[in-house]
Amino acid sequence: MRDFNWLVSAPIAHRGLFDTSLGIPENSLAAFRRAVERDIPIELDVQLAHDSTLVVLHDATLERMTGSPLHVSQIGRVDLERLRLGESGEPVPTLEQALEVIDGRIPVVIDVRRWSSELSPRLERAVAARIQDYRGPVALQSFDPLAVYRLRRLINDRPVGQVSGALRSASWAAALIGRTMVTNLVTSPDFIAYEFEMLPSPYATLWQRRGIPLLAWTITSAETEARATRVADNFYFDGYLPVAHRGSTI
Repeated sequence: MRDFNWLVSAPIAHRGLFDTSLGIPENSLAAFRRAVERDIPIELDVQLAHDSTLVVLHDATLERMTGSPLHVSQIGRVDLERLRLGESGEPVPTLEQALEVIDGRIPVVIDVRRWSSELSPRLERAVAARIQDYRGPVALQSFDPLAVYRLRRLINDRPVGQVSGALRSASWAAALIGRTMVTNLVTSPDFIAYEFEMLPSPYATLWQRRGIPLLAWTITSAETEARATRVADNFYFDGYLPVAHRGSTI
């Protein structure tokens, strides 16, 4: 039985509890440790390197976070170990390292990202294998309906969600299909994560009324938090601390 309770019980720190003003980059081990210390659930991004290492990074390339122009899909574990996130000295984590730091102490949502048109199930299989014996609350999510479909069939004891929104970088047809999430009829996601700026959305509301929890992404201020709590069951946040977490201390 998939456990939904933690997905809607407390706001989730987007890409970890990062704070660039403190030298703590997004999707870093430091951001994950900080979330553990404050008992705050997190979301992180995962994609596949050339040698099948599961890399915790949002972008298709390493340029924004490390200065390297290479695509994640072009590198291997050895290349990864030489890179650092900005000037922080923090390594680019693997999923293995991230889960070792978290160690089941806080819930984590893993965003499974495929930036290419590759149809191989390598990414989904690698993620499923890594979390198979992990003790702790984990959910998976993806923008890619094919990834959601595969994950739902590879993993029977963790929630799997469909991510959507404006999909500005997609083609017109792909964005329309993605925004309506008509593929949910086939993929049967356990929850939906929808771009906050696009809410309320008739499509998201339709699925929410069918009993599928709706999470909004990404809330970045106290001013928008109140509206997020009205249109969604929970939300991802960064850049500020939501009301529910303001009593947490390090």
